[in-house]
Amino acid sequence: MSFEIPSPHDVGFKTFFQDKELVRDFINHYIPDEIKSYLDLSVIEIDISGFVAEEFKEFRTDVVVRVQLKNSDQMADLYFLFEHKSYPDRYARLQALHYSVQKWMNLYRRNKLGGYLPIVIPVIIYHGVSEWTFSHEFEDYFEIPHESFRVFVPKFRHLLHDITHMRDEAFKTSILMEIFHLLFKYIHFPELDIKLQEIFDLLEQLPDEDKRKEYLFNILKYVLASGSLSEERVTEHTRRFPGGKDMVGVAMQEIEKRVEQARRPYWEGVAKLENAQETLIDLATEVYGPIPGMLQVKIKSIQSIENLRALNRKIIRTESLDEFTEMVNTAALN
Repeated sequence: MSFEIPSPHDVGFKTFFQDKELVRDFINHYIPDEIKSYLDLSVIEIDISGFVAEEFKEFRTDVVVRVQLKNSDQMADLYFLFEHKSYPDRYARLQALHYSVQKWMNLYRRNKLGGYLPIVIPVIIYHGVSEWTFSHEFEDYFEIPHESFRVFVPKFRHLLHDITHMRDEAFKTSILMEIFHLLFKYIHFPELDIKLQEIFDLLEQLPDEDKRKEYLFNILKYVLASGSLSEERVTEHTRRFPGGKDMVGVAMQEIEKRVEQARRPYWEGVAKLENAQETLIDLATEVYGPIPGMLQVKIKSIQSIENLRALNRKIIRTESLDEFTEMVNTAALN
């Protein structure tokens, strides 16, 4: 039995890509020209409430961009899948294709296809320490015995946005884009202590005070949750903002709450398991009298509540402690 605490990188990434202005800036500055050349970005609508499968919600952001096509009155819906990776992942292309198929099937089940499948443009945003060395070609997943088999291999592509190996000058497109790139590029490195000053300098340039406070709070949560800088050091950096110290405290409370929420199902499961084990030991004691210590140890090694409950039901039909011990040994192996 185990529990997982959501990666602070995944949560931090999703926070940024819920911002419509940031998504638009990303498309405008970092999507290849051969795609943008067909789009009139002066007429654009962004919807971030699109379908994302439940198991992907923490680390993928589904963005529907309704955009005017150049030299046409036609509006086109493009589905951008922004997927974050903090480590090289050989099967990122496979995951992106899996998502795309789920997207199409979801639209099909809801009778929303309109005769054609919408185009999904997967963008893998990478900011890990190691170099991304994996191929971009989906065909490379396959060992093709003969060229005759190649027609059965999907021709699927994704875009890779490798933040780690971009020069900082490439980030200077908009305030939000520069903040996002600097934060994610240096989150793994000691230079973050210096870069956080640059990030806060940029943050102070945001004209919208509410947005400035919102981003400050989300940045604090990301940096503190990642453990890249100590709470004391982050507080020192944040003193320039009114109420900055208090905001650090609130951010820490939110992080601790999130960790506790992630742990709670685990500890509740442990309590139920231990209760089932003790109940079986008590019932066996009533039936047979004091039971050997080794048998108690064997019962406590059973990690299935269903098996423990089954033993509770069967014990009244056993004729001897040896028969019950044999049943416990069998349950402990499953």
